Amino acid sequence: MNFRLRFKKLAGAGNRWLASTLALALLLTSLSGTAYAADDTVTGIEFDYDETDYNDGNASLEVFVEDDKVNVSLLADISGASSKKDVTAEATWKSSNTSYVKVDKGALTGIGSGTATITATYKGFTASIKAKSDYVYDSVKLLQGSAEAPSSLDIELGGSLTLALQGTKDNETETVTDDAAWSTSNSAVATVSEGTVTLVGAGTATITAKLKGKSDAIQLKVTSPYKSIAIDGDDMTSDKLLELEVGADDKTLAASVAAKTGETLIVTDTAKWTSGNEKVVTVDKGVVTATGAGKTTIAVSLLGVTASIDVVVRTPYQSIKLTPEKEYHMQLQDEPLQLMAEVLSNANEIEIVTDNATWTSSNVVVATVEKGKVTPKAVGTTKITATHKGVSRSIDVTVYPSITELKIETEAIDGFAGISGDLPKVTAKLFDGTEADVSKLVTWTSGDEEIAVIENGKWSAKAIGVSVLTASAQGFEAEATLTVHVKPLKLIADAKEMSVVLGKETAYPAVTVINEDGEEEDVSDRVGWKSSSDNIVLKEDTVKGLEASSVTLTATYLNKTVSVKVKIEEEIVKLEVEPASIELTPGRTKTVKITGYYKSGKKVSLGSKMNWESGNINIATVRSSSVKAAAVGTTKLSGSYQGKPVVIPVVVSPRLKSLTLSTKSIQLAPGATYAAKLQANFTTVSPADVTDTAVWTTSKASVATVANGKITALGKGTASIKAVYAGKSVTIRVTVK
Repeated sequence: MNFRLRFKKLAGAGNRWLASTLALALLLTSLSGTAYAADDTVTGIEFDYDETDYNDGNASLEVFVEDDKVNVSLLADISGASSKKDVTAEATWKSSNTSYVKVDKGALTGIGSGTATITATYKGFTASIKAKSDYVYDSVKLLQGSAEAPSSLDIELGGSLTLALQGTKDNETETVTDDAAWSTSNSAVATVSEGTVTLVGAGTATITAKLKGKSDAIQLKVTSPYKSIAIDGDDMTSDKLLELEVGADDKTLAASVAAKTGETLIVTDTAKWTSGNEKVVTVDKGVVTATGAGKTTIAVSLLGVTASIDVVVRTPYQSIKLTPEKEYHMQLQDEPLQLMAEVLSNANEIEIVTDNATWTSSNVVVATVEKGKVTPKAVGTTKITATHKGVSRSIDVTVYPSITELKIETEAIDGFAGISGDLPKVTAKLFDGTEADVSKLVTWTSGDEEIAVIENGKWSAKAIGVSVLTASAQGFEAEATLTVHVKPLKLIADAKEMSVVLGKETAYPAVTVINEDGEEEDVSDRVGWKSSSDNIVLKEDTVKGLEASSVTLTATYLNKTVSVKVKIEEEIVKLEVEPASIELTPGRTKTVKITGYYKSGKKVSLGSKMNWESGNINIATVRSSSVKAAAVGTTKLSGSYQGKPVVIPVVVSPRLKSLTLSTKSIQLAPGATYAAKLQANFTTVSPADVTDTAVWTTSKASVATVANGKITALGKGTASIKAVYAGKSVTIRVTVK
């Protein structure tokens, strides 16, 4: 029966006061409904619920703590609609006291004993109803047998305990053991399931039974019936250490307990035995079996008492050796490979254990093994392992398919006497046309072992000369020519720095090797180049810059290297040179300034990056951007940047020490002349007549004039005739009478 029917029933029965109360509870608090949409106008709201959840006696919905929820729906009257709309999920729900009753979208949950008013609000309308929460049982208590269980109990391990839970309501009782939730505070001491308590270990634990908000508990103090437990064995040392060897006979231990009554009991078979590491030893009822070398413990326990001892397991051997020792490469058609296993005992004696060892293959699809005999079955790699009494050794075995051709990666090898190098990679063409790396399968030989030999998978150069190295497999061969040179001392690149135009290809710098005998050789076509960055692509003859940056290129030849700094940048479209020519005296220096202009208009100083060379280092040398005169003469400086050349003439003149005139003073009559001679005195060369190249001046042209050293007297008086050459000057005093 729904709430509306119940309400009518109450009114018809004459309980008008109760009906009035309910009607008042449902009175809409809004004076008028509010239309929220033209087609959805709410005119009223009311509750709907199961009539069995309503108590007429207290006019409340009844809710029980930790019991099923009571569900209440909210229905809205819609103007013009023939049926009511369920707005339970859309309404706003509240409880006047959440300590007693909580509500969530019409679902009521009992929290404690008490009464609360539940209110629902929807589009301006409010409805309320009382809800009363109570406990299903007034109390619950634990029973031990037919009597009430004590609050605490002392009990020994090995004993048993069964509890029951009784619920009381209005002085009526019932057994609710199976319905309760049972828990323990310490599962290492005791566990519980539907009242049955299992004692696990010594200690204290609280067992709790909870039902419908009520609970009861008992504290257990669990003790052992024994004082202690001990491990005994004839093979144990005085400090309780058991020593075993892998493969040796099992050892037997015994366990005994000291009871609180004073007697000693043998409990070897009933006690619990455990190994700290079963990869070292296993133990069953005191019987200890060694499974691997190592150290661990063995423990025994019974009803709360525990004891343990240390166990050491050693192998009777120092190590095991396989022949062949390293990885092995074979073909699918090859005969089985027989491996041999040897062990070295702790007494330093060698024993062959091929037949007694345990052999395994990690991939039996590729190869199987039995008593050391490895039989190839399919292409691939497997690990073959031999194990014997705690020692083991493995080798990798690779099985190759049939080949139709051999190809060697490098057909020319350079070396010098006294060094070794890796043999080149060898690939094989297979039946299906694919290729496989068979470098480890092939057998190498040297055509001239006085020049070079094959040792440990490498070539080793012995003397200057040429030897052909041959790789063989399945009847196929491939050759590489090893040339043993004079030992190199140094590699030199013709440029320490170079510029690479972004996006353009540039040739590698030339590389020269200086050998031990002093001879030089161009090895540009034999060096290998590497880059410090992937901002540059290395091609066979050129490099190509990908991103503006600075990188280092390294050339390697034999065991020598040389590095070149590379700047990847924009293209330089113009170079400005200052000065355009250089004049110096011996010992003097001058700095050359080179300004480069990029396409973008930016400029950069390049004076020290031109890779300058002097046409005659006896006349002038250049370092970075500084030119130094060495001796009198002429030469030129040559440099380039991004392939753009610059040539600067250099003139080195002797250094002037002093000037000497043919006279220091003269007297002339008006109209007379005198031819003066000027001599330049140098520090490094002989004196020279520089009369015609000097600059001559007079201090008073009305007295005397001068031209190329010729003095002409004009009028009475005195004048100074001055000669200037190379920054120095001298004078003649002329008197005209």
